[in-house]
Amino acid sequence: SVLFLCVKMKEKQTSIVFSIANCKCPRCRKGELFKKKGMFRYKDLLLMNESCDNCKLMYELEPGFWIGSLYASYPFVVIIGIPFILLALFSDGNMVFVYTGMMLLLLMLFRPLMIRLGRSLWIHLNVGYNKY
Repeated sequence: SVLFLCVKMKEKQTSIVFSIANCKCPRCRKGELFKKKGMFRYKDLLLMNESCDNCKLMYELEPGFWIGSLYASYPFVVIIGIPFILLALFSDGNMVFVYTGMMLLLLMLFRPLMIRLGRSLWIHLNVGYNKY
């Protein structure tokens, strides 16, 4: 008899960093969290799918669940703010106002990114990965 070796290609596992950055489902890492893709969406910024199309995970785990994402988005605010705060502390004259204005402008421009990444990070912290 002829022996056939069946080699099953192992499905490539998506990393947690990729899953968070691309706003994928935390359980299967395939479904989309948001109805519209893209980090810099100013319209329909918070419009999310109710559940994952792939594994059927309900995204809003409990009422008020997404309030915690405000805490998860805080590190992104700090990353943007710290360089400008340091520049303002060591500057002289009216440059303090220039740096403060630049920081506020960047925070407004990156607001959608911070909100979406904060929500993605928050749900990934609360739901574990299940490859099956």
